[in-house]
Amino acid sequence: MTYDVTEGPLLVSTQTTAIGQQIIEVVLNTPAALNALNGDMVDLLLEHVPAWEADANVIAIVMRGAGNKAFCAGGDIRQLYGEIAAGNQHVGEVFFNHEYEMDLMLHNLTTPLIVWGNGYVIGGGMGLLQSAAIRIGTQSSRLAMPEVTIGLFPDVGASYFLRQVPDQLGLFLGLTGAMLNATDGRQLGLLDGLLNDEHYQQLMQCLLAMPSQSHSQTLVQLKDKVRKLETTRSEMPESNLDHHRTEIISALKQVELADVIAGLANLKGASKWLDKAITTMEQGSPTSLHLYHRLFQANFSNVEQALLQEYIVGVNSTRLDEFKEGVRALLIDKDRNPNWRYKSVETTPKNWIDQFFSTQDVAPANFS
Repeated sequence: MTYDVTEGPLLVSTQTTAIGQQIIEVVLNTPAALNALNGDMVDLLLEHVPAWEADANVIAIVMRGAGNKAFCAGGDIRQLYGEIAAGNQHVGEVFFNHEYEMDLMLHNLTTPLIVWGNGYVIGGGMGLLQSAAIRIGTQSSRLAMPEVTIGLFPDVGASYFLRQVPDQLGLFLGLTGAMLNATDGRQLGLLDGLLNDEHYQQLMQCLLAMPSQSHSQTLVQLKDKVRKLETTRSEMPESNLDHHRTEIISALKQVELADVIAGLANLKGASKWLDKAITTMEQGSPTSLHLYHRLFQANFSNVEQALLQEYIVGVNSTRLDEFKEGVRALLIDKDRNPNWRYKSVETTPKNWIDQFFSTQDVAPANFS
């Protein structure tokens, strides 16, 4: 059986192995938009992936982005903004149910999913990457969760997968939107393998030569193939984080959010990379910083728990004005001068943050 889709925002190619089994290659196909996730892509994945999972002849799924600039640089925030601006009170429930259902589905696959995370892997793209059994970075990879800049919060399961990063450095990543290269990502456990951009075809050839075996055996062999390919790669970029890791970890040990932020701000001047991260934090929404801090502190035991809580916070974010103002300033009017409701984390009241966690008037999630 073939599952090919040859045009549109999501391309699907069915490739046959030497012994007649199938590899599904999925391409996010909106390169002009850096392959940002849109509703049509999510619909197509929700439609097709269950069939691939049910087909015993499909031994692996490989996902990549079209072009060489990005795997996936986020979600379709403009469309969401338009619905909010038009007064659609239920758009948040539809939007977040839709995307999170897809994320959870991918996390729960038994068929090995390999994501080729070259170029920009941002926001919703990180959600896709972290759902994979094998997460590949390349010398061009740039990973980030910068939602605080638009009055939202690192979501798509980030309150779980960033919590798995050692030394609470996931808190730093979510507060600052710091951009990681492949070396950083591998050291922090956000990538499983580092290959050259040109290794993609070699990886596909390895897959096509796979013998008949169970999904678990396929996964073991795939990881071994990636390790072998890693030995032939050229040098990866030097870690940006390594130079500041000790100082950042020290700042993160503070209990109160305001003290964490002050500790990180004191590191300004150490490098351009760290300065950019700290500036993003300082210019980001104080509300968003509080939301992410509370979600991070919840220490969810699995991604489903995280997505269920993020769903509630996400829906409320579409009804309270911080997110709308952030998108206006960054993507609509592009004045980059958001008028945040509160100007600092110190002046942001707890009862305001509590509203984002309220289940009142929020329809139950349908992806659990």
